[in-house]
Amino acid sequence: VAMEQVRWLPADLGNRFVFINQPAFMAYYHNEGKEDFGMKVVIGSKANQTYFFQDEIQTVEFNPYWGVPQSIIINEMLPKLRNDPSYLDRLGYEVSVNGRPVSSSSVNWYGSTQSVSVRQPPSSDNALGDLKILFPNAHAIYMHDTPAKSFFNRDMRALSHGCIRLVDPRRMAAAVLGTSLDNVNKQIAAGENRAVQVPAKIPVYVAYFTAWPDKDGKVQYFDDVYDRDSYVVKAFDATTKARASSI
Repeated sequence: VAMEQVRWLPADLGNRFVFINQPAFMAYYHNEGKEDFGMKVVIGSKANQTYFFQDEIQTVEFNPYWGVPQSIIINEMLPKLRNDPSYLDRLGYEVSVNGRPVSSSSVNWYGSTQSVSVRQPPSSDNALGDLKILFPNAHAIYMHDTPAKSFFNRDMRALSHGCIRLVDPRRMAAAVLGTSLDNVNKQIAAGENRAVQVPAKIPVYVAYFTAWPDKDGKVQYFDDVYDRDSYVVKAFDATTKARASSI
């Protein structure tokens, strides 16, 4: 199955890239053709799966705002807001209706939320932590910090809404920006929301391999957290049967 899935990636991953293996719950930074470092990640839960795709890292955003997705507003916030309309005001979230800032207590939370947007300003409690690393894609997935550090102590780390949380986001940000950790720390300490373009776009592979070699070439095996391998096996079987019937 893994050898089939390798065909879904370029033959040459590049000289410098980030490789995320979801079943391993790990992200690896490669530079000059070799693995520089790896770190623990949290990926999407089974209900909010992270996709298998590739893109290019373009931006690091320091002290980010978190724009709350409609799915979270509806499924997680709405029940609380119907009991307590001032819920978001008390937590410091910014609410707007058709682009006009309002208090959460003034919104009719029993109506449609399509015209309502909610965002969380930069803070120590921000769901994205101190920074996020962006590679614009159709899935709205990116890497970011998190205040929920305890999740990294778990063996099974499929716990997010789909984005990739990094245990050491500052190190990854310094690597993709080609700068020092001190510089990253200064950008965060300034407290300002600021986006910085990476000097050169870096490929990022958000992959899914239950078998993958480590940097020494030894194959490691991981649990199929999303039960995806079985679908590839079914495709093998269907292809084999189709070929046999055509003979």
